Amino acid sequence: MTSPDHVASSHTLVGVGITVASAVLYNVGFVLEKHGLGGLPEVHARRLVHLVRSVASSPLWLVGFISMLGGLGLQIIALSLIPVSVVQPIFVSGIVLLLVLSHLALGEHLGGREWAGVGVVGAALFLLSLSLDSHSDQAGTRGTITGILATGAPTILVALWIFVTADRLGHAPDSVPHSRGHLRAPLYGLSAGLVYGVASLSAKAVSSQLETRGIVTGVPHVLSSPYLYLLGITSAAGLLLFQTALQRCPASVVVPVSNVISSAFVVAAGTALFGEHLPTAGWRVALRIVGFAGVLAGMAVLAGARSVADTYPPVYAEPEAQPPAGGSALDPSPAGP
Repeated sequence: MTSPDHVASSHTLVGVGITVASAVLYNVGFVLEKHGLGGLPEVHARRLVHLVRSVASSPLWLVGFISMLGGLGLQIIALSLIPVSVVQPIFVSGIVLLLVLSHLALGEHLGGREWAGVGVVGAALFLLSLSLDSHSDQAGTRGTITGILATGAPTILVALWIFVTADRLGHAPDSVPHSRGHLRAPLYGLSAGLVYGVASLSAKAVSSQLETRGIVTGVPHVLSSPYLYLLGITSAAGLLLFQTALQRCPASVVVPVSNVISSAFVVAAGTALFGEHLPTAGWRVALRIVGFAGVLAGMAVLAGARSVADTYPPVYAEPEAQPPAGGSALDPSPAGP
């Protein structure tokens, strides 16, 4: 007969494996979307119809979107198996894969500080793996729609204010004295990360229903609950903000900031809202905290390793103004040879 300890350990390992797979799909999707956006006209979250039509016209973007949806689905399954304090650090560490792909596929240069950040993340993940405890690392199921709304509504309002602030900075070139245009990418990432954090709380609520009722019998409950629709709304809102940011700024800066903020938010709020517990052994708790802090520190190093506006132009280009027939207003010479 299989012992309960063996079952719990297998449960934890399966959850970790699914989380790794979800991170791979999610970050490959980021790179594909970024590549697809490079061939599109300027998009913006304010012009919803135009944005949807533009991205839907890019097969590469659609493949990336499908890949990200697959990653989100696996993340929901992982959240039904292990706590957010385990899932989120592993998931957000998929940024290491994104950095490598950004370097190879997007031509975004990785300097010494970026590789140092990658090293910090790797060490933090090792500490996190040592903190795993099959006895205490069980997914919580106590979340309520009231708690999620009370936490998520003000968070989304703050995120929208930050997004508008970042948008305005785009009209102030870094060459202008006292300009803060170099802050635009981190602010964009902060805005999208907060909204995605609220979406992750909804995903955790969906996973809780699957955990308590089972995947087969839980699906009807998920379809009739408000959590799934809240997940759809917040994910769509995050997508609009993120695509605007991703087209204007390098993926290797926007994505780390977004992932760090989303992960920190959902671990802090989700652990409390869903009644999850840290490991019982003190040394495991210390490793869990240090590992999570290390992931956040590594992401912060990656996000701040460069000045965005000085290093990367936006991936779209404004069309050059064509001189009127008969000559340019700046060139009074007559048209013709």
